[in-house]
Amino acid sequence: MNTATLHQVENKTARTFISFIEEFRKLNKEMQANQIALFLHVAAQPDLTIREYSQRADLGDGGTITRNLDALSETRKINVKDPETGKLVPKLVDGYGLIDLYEDAMDRRFKRVKLTARGVRVYNSLVQLLGS
Repeated sequence: MNTATLHQVENKTARTFISFIEEFRKLNKEMQANQIALFLHVAAQPDLTIREYSQRADLGDGGTITRNLDALSETRKINVKDPETGKLVPKLVDGYGLIDLYEDAMDRRFKRVKLTARGVRVYNSLVQLLGS
């Protein structure tokens, strides 16, 4: 492959990567790489437990995986300062709406994760980008 051809291939690949990232920026310009990676893990193999995704995405068992799952789900809880008392109080805000957490049918102590209809649409648009 000559240099000009290699440069064209690299430019097309770079443009594809940029388009891939832009799909997530459409959802939220502040979306973090960990959240994107976690979304892709769920898309690749749905219905695993939170712990299994935590190990696959290397996000730990505590707050990190929970915060990322919350951001990817329909709603998430954040703490905001109450203007009257000055204390932090929980508030539900919109998440990205890409995943759904549900109880394991065999053991209710475990939560499993799958894509929502919106998550499937986002994933399908990513697949189309990579195929183009």
